[in-house]
Amino acid sequence: MTTPGLDVDEALELVVHSTRALALRTVASELVGAADELVTAFAATLVARPQTQRTYQRACRRFTRWLGPLAGPEDLTAANVSRYHAYLVAGGRASATVKKDRAALNTFLRWLAEHEHVPARQIRDALAVKLPRARGAEQRETPKALSPAQYERLVREAKARIADDPLAGARDLAIVLVLGDGGLRCEELAQLERRDFLPARKGAQLRALNVRRGKGDRQRRVKLSTAATKAIVRWDRERSQAFGAPAANAALFITLGRRRTDGTYTRVGGRCGQAVLAAVLKRLGAGAELPDDLRHPHALRHTCATELLRTDDVTVADVRVFLGHASVKTTSIYLASDEHRQEQAVQRREHGRPTLDDDRGSAGVR
Repeated sequence: MTTPGLDVDEALELVVHSTRALALRTVASELVGAADELVTAFAATLVARPQTQRTYQRACRRFTRWLGPLAGPEDLTAANVSRYHAYLVAGGRASATVKKDRAALNTFLRWLAEHEHVPARQIRDALAVKLPRARGAEQRETPKALSPAQYERLVREAKARIADDPLAGARDLAIVLVLGDGGLRCEELAQLERRDFLPARKGAQLRALNVRRGKGDRQRRVKLSTAATKAIVRWDRERSQAFGAPAANAALFITLGRRRTDGTYTRVGGRCGQAVLAAVLKRLGAGAELPDDLRHPHALRHTCATELLRTDDVTVADVRVFLGHASVKTTSIYLASDEHRQEQAVQRREHGRPTLDDDRGSAGVR
């Protein structure tokens, strides 16, 4: 028996809609679909750092929310994956962002197939979808880095802060130099412990940082510049004088919070995560009059990579190891040609080449 006023097709549509609505539940007055619940279950199984878990969960949830509140496993199709990525590109999302979202989504899709939430054939088709070409992808933009003059201004600004606040100033200078001279990622710096600041090996002049928790759980040792080494030693000394000698396994860089009028601090002892580092670089970058898009920690990693590759006899393979890249392909994005590199290339090619006068002399021309 159909509902009065509805024809057969409308009644069937109502039944289908009601059946799918049963898959929804209400959380904090918000409808949560079956696909959204699967994202929550998937995120709980991830064996990764909390930040990675959050990143993957956000990326997958953006997709399921884009599908709509009634979305279920049957909507996780190749056609929808393709349309979603086209939507991201059309919205102006950066190519790197689209790729990161796709990596998270692929992991989610494989998990669905493994746990038989979605037919394997459906997942194979979805995984086979190629990413749309982002605008300007044929000429990938080189990561933005500070010029030598800008980096010098930033370091000078960090040093100037020491006069106003010796403790926070010493910490911030050390952070700038570890990021800029050592090229560490934010999460790598946050995970450093005091024991990771290694003494110089016998016969070596430079000290190093033992990065035990790099991206992909890769471990490496990063040689430090003399300036970075001195800055860490100074920070550690100021810290010990203020709070007593910390344990060897204590965080190398800690939060301080706001300085009170009596010289104490409001939030001491936490690890310097991304939010703290971003605030430090935003404040120092403003003081150094850097452009807004260079006032962030990762710009210093780009700066380190760019300067290393401009150094004589330093190869892409050397920089890959230094930065902890899994592939030399990642490192090669810093090789995009600019006027400075073009001029160097021409000068190197001409070095040692006979001049016109030399040619005339050798031929006996007068």
